[in-house]
Amino acid sequence: MIWQRDTMCRDAIQPQPPPTASVEVRSAFKRYNASAIVLRGVSLTVRRNTIYGLLGPSGCGKTTLLNCIVGRTKLDNGVINLESNVIDDIGYMPQDLCLDPLLSVEEIFFYFGTIFGHSRNEIIARYKYFNALFDLPKRKMLINNLSGGQQRRVSLAVALLHNPTLLILDEPTVGLDPILSEKIWLHLSDLSSEGKTIIITTHYIEEARRAHTVGMMRSGLILSEDAPENLMKYYGCSSLEDVFLKLCIIDTSKVIQKSSLPIDGDVQKKLLPLDNNRKFETRRFRAQMLKNRFLLWRNKQMTYLMLGLPIIITLFFNMAIGRDPKNIRIGIINEEIDLRDCANFTYKHNNNCFLNEKIYGSCQLIYELHKRTYKIRDYYNIEDAKKSIKKNEIWALLRFNWNYTESLKDRINSGENSKDDVVDQSFLEFWVDDSDRYMSILIERDVTLSLADAFKNLVGSCKDSLDKVFSYPIKIHDALYGSNAGSFAHFVAPGTVCICMFFLPLIFTTFVMLDEQNDGILDRVLTSGMTYLEIALAHSIIQITYICIQAVEILIIMYVFYDNPYIGSITIGFSLLIVIGITGMIYGFVLALSNDSHFAAGFAGVGTNFLLMCACGFIWPTQGARYFVKYTNKFVPITLAIEALRGITMRGWSIDHTAVYMGFVSMLIWALIFYAISYVLYKSKKGTWKKV
Repeated sequence: MIWQRDTMCRDAIQPQPPPTASVEVRSAFKRYNASAIVLRGVSLTVRRNTIYGLLGPSGCGKTTLLNCIVGRTKLDNGVINLESNVIDDIGYMPQDLCLDPLLSVEEIFFYFGTIFGHSRNEIIARYKYFNALFDLPKRKMLINNLSGGQQRRVSLAVALLHNPTLLILDEPTVGLDPILSEKIWLHLSDLSSEGKTIIITTHYIEEARRAHTVGMMRSGLILSEDAPENLMKYYGCSSLEDVFLKLCIIDTSKVIQKSSLPIDGDVQKKLLPLDNNRKFETRRFRAQMLKNRFLLWRNKQMTYLMLGLPIIITLFFNMAIGRDPKNIRIGIINEEIDLRDCANFTYKHNNNCFLNEKIYGSCQLIYELHKRTYKIRDYYNIEDAKKSIKKNEIWALLRFNWNYTESLKDRINSGENSKDDVVDQSFLEFWVDDSDRYMSILIERDVTLSLADAFKNLVGSCKDSLDKVFSYPIKIHDALYGSNAGSFAHFVAPGTVCICMFFLPLIFTTFVMLDEQNDGILDRVLTSGMTYLEIALAHSIIQITYICIQAVEILIIMYVFYDNPYIGSITIGFSLLIVIGITGMIYGFVLALSNDSHFAAGFAGVGTNFLLMCACGFIWPTQGARYFVKYTNKFVPITLAIEALRGITMRGWSIDHTAVYMGFVSMLIWALIFYAISYVLYKSKKGTWKKV
């Protein structure tokens, strides 16, 4: 029966009883935004055991309609009734390839065959059958290395692999030679005679004459649908192409409102097949694990990167961080003796008292600075030296007065009766470049310690009588935790470990899941019945294996090879790193679901990492942050975890210590938060990863 929007033609044809329908679409509306209304009230009927050819130009809504039928996209309004909504009864070939390019032809067959519960022997038998029918490429060839025509043949064979009762094929013959296209149409005819129902879209209008029913679509509407012979006879045309042209002319001449969706509270919204497929099934999970194994074996570069990055990061950290800078350049203005003559007056560890000797204290201090690898540059006036500091030629400047050592002696001998000018002349003057705070603190420390050592050497046999003058009024005992000679690296090491364990799983998960989403790969496997839970769980098992290996690598290099302080329980520390890694992995799911490209997700991941480094106490103690940050950074992921690992490694705290178990608790809470966010994102984004 011919059906079209033309009212006169519709009135002239007597209504017939509705045929037995395998697929029925009524008043289907779909839009992606206010200006992109793709389906404008589509209605069509696909009879059981027939081939339905859907014709129309690119952009008319054919692919969107098929996506709605198979559940990739939901209608905004309308009804789609399927004779069977069991996903195993549907075979879907999308317009795009939607197959993982790193898998081989054989691996693709095993992956989809396992999804549908076929045994290995059944899959091999089906491959041989389709190989003879469609002349498939060699089974060991990668999808990425196939021509476009070869890829479409594999895609079609995968859609037919599980022998579905309803076949939905989007442009299956594009790019194929006429002989192979003929074989495909003959096979589809045989399938329909065997009880299969087939919906096929095609750009080749005349090849659609093989279909039992043809629906002609334009601008989101079905212009007409009936058997090809009936259409040509009714419109007095010799070809379907002429029929379509005439229908387009009729459609263009009409003034029809196409800008908005209907307002109808009675319009039914029907759940699609995938919405009824929420149960976890072992066969699909096993298929995803099989695919992950194939990809790990194939993508060795990613495997090496994931296992090698922790080693590279920790090695470079220990080689670059924590060691005191060497060969720092400082300037000296020595007015009491020429620097070249200082070597003759160095007063090293003897029993003489400098009060009775011709000794220069400036030379002794310069000697101590040389021992600390400082490079000395001689200057004769302050102005030139300050210019050198501004040019970054030197980091600091020391000035000794012309009677520096004699003033020290007079000050010691006179005590509290020392004259003011004597006191002034006994001071060492010091200027430093404070633009690099750590360098300035280091230089100030070394100058102070060098001066103390110089005085000890100058005192000699008069040491006992001068203890009250030269001794610091403080006794420094051994540190309770760590050592008195601890380095900055010891403080930063726990933060480095935690950042690494959080960031690496985050990036790997984000990029792997985006690979699944891109090019429709995720949509196709979801259409085949796979659930996102099964995909995520299979990935999690692989990722947790990586996390365990990475944690072992980091602990060995950081705390065994480089001997950073670790005095607590290895088991507790290792467990904390695993929890941090799992939390990072779950956050990776959030980034993958909230971004559509690797570029955007990469920016989000790097930005997150930078913010964490600034706020979590990795570089600087949290106690030194501004008031607001100081009391809020404990709610930042891994802040408490870093404190916990620092307590475990440097203080030997156990799980019963508040700081340690709060590190575990905070990471578990963040893992639950990230999981909740990813679940909401998945539900809101389901079926909309790829708009076509």
